[in-house]
Amino acid sequence: MASPDIYATAKVNLRDTVKTLVGIFGGIAGLLLAGTPFTGYGNLDPASATLRWSIATIGLVAAVWLVGRSIVLLLRLLQPDLVYQSVLRREINLAQYDPADQKEIEALRAEFQRQRENLLPEKGMLWLDDLEADVAGAHKDWLDEVDLASASNAPPERTVRVDILRQIHEALYDNVGAINNWAAYTRLRGRVVDGCNRALGLGFAALVAIGVFSWAVGQKKEVKVDPPVTQVFVIATPVSNPPPPPSPPVAALPALNPILFETGKAVLSAEGMTELAKSRDYLRGHRDTCVLVLAYTDTRGSRAVNKALAARRAQAVRGALIAEGGISAARIFVAELPETDLPALTGRAVDSQSNRSVQLLLMTSPPPSVR
Repeated sequence: MASPDIYATAKVNLRDTVKTLVGIFGGIAGLLLAGTPFTGYGNLDPASATLRWSIATIGLVAAVWLVGRSIVLLLRLLQPDLVYQSVLRREINLAQYDPADQKEIEALRAEFQRQRENLLPEKGMLWLDDLEADVAGAHKDWLDEVDLASASNAPPERTVRVDILRQIHEALYDNVGAINNWAAYTRLRGRVVDGCNRALGLGFAALVAIGVFSWAVGQKKEVKVDPPVTQVFVIATPVSNPPPPPSPPVAALPALNPILFETGKAVLSAEGMTELAKSRDYLRGHRDTCVLVLAYTDTRGSRAVNKALAARRAQAVRGALIAEGGISAARIFVAELPETDLPALTGRAVDSQSNRSVQLLLMTSPPPSVR
């Protein structure tokens, strides 16, 4: 029986932390580059301001390289990190590994030696191969007892002893699996800590480089003084006519039922065509309205499959409104939302009829200037 990975949640949290840092670094890089005075850099003349132009160029290139390098470094932390049992045995050939892997394996072996009394079941065990020898011995004792218990004249106590020896073997075998899980988590944690420290150092260096670039291209701006404002007081005369009545409130647009689809399909059913006809009739009768098509999927299937499925469902509804309903394409807006903002919140791999749908929202058409 395989040992459950008690470090699975911790490893997921480490990888989520790295993903968060990648997003933060990408956002900071975008903000810094967006606020960098590139106009001043374009105004620098390499011939007359050679020193400033050279400093600005070096600072800009260094900042972009440092930010990109830190993001690549963080992304490499998300790669699969397997630890083989051989790295925790007494004898190991480190020459077969890359220099970076050798450093991580040496740190892992040192940590294993510090924690071996907590990881290995018996005192006196130094490496994993000591435990593996006990596993092999327990397995042999178990099989030998099985042979003895299968004899016709075997006493009932033999069957009890078979179960005891089997449990001993399974416990030792599970201990090996638990050590493998510990080793994978420990190596990943060390890699994440080291990688995050290096990425933070690169990010700080990128800030310095952007500061140097900004200093090199900085120019004093003239302070514009606004002319004094002349205040004009207007005395309103009383108006005898009463104020006009307030405008009537705008009527609320009707709500439409969702169009439901079968699992994995994007074909409009008879009921779906009926609901589609309601939106078509309203759009025909109200030229100042448009429709927003929101296409969803349930959480079963891969993200790539669900994305393509949502696109086909949205296209089926849009095509029916244009081809059969006679609605202008300019009045139809489409949003494909597979597994995003679902009508019914569910976990992964959940079959939900409410989420296998396309929602139709009627809206007032925007002014012609923004269409």
